[in-house]
Amino acid sequence: MDHRYIAAALSHHDARRVTAMIEELDGRAPEVALDGVPLDVDSSARHAVMELLRQLATGTSVTIAAVGDLLTTSQAAEVLGVSDTYVRKPADSGRLPIEMRGSHRRFRLEDLVKHREETASR
Repeated sequence: MDHRYIAAALSHHDARRVTAMIEELDGRAPEVALDGVPLDVDSSARHAVMELLRQLATGTSVTIAAVGDLLTTSQAAEVLGVSDTYVRKPADSGRLPIEMRGSHRRFRLEDLVKHREETASR
């Protein structure tokens, strides 16, 4: 993945403000605006903005990266938060869909996200 931007965690003051605003939303997706101009974006984009702010407010630095249509085993491992070796096991057993490109496994992001959610719910 091409990590084009890395954002440092928010200052303590900003983190408190963001956390309070998130709590006020009570699970609703926020309106997104730039310099006061509302942006008409779908709920997925609004939730992504919320997650970015939530991570920054909890003291986590965040990297923003473009994701291609098909990911390598290393990229899949990064998305799942596991080792390359671990990713190969569910892929080779058929529990995680793959596309072969020659002798190389390739993964679709949506399949990885689904697998991550299914694994977390167990």
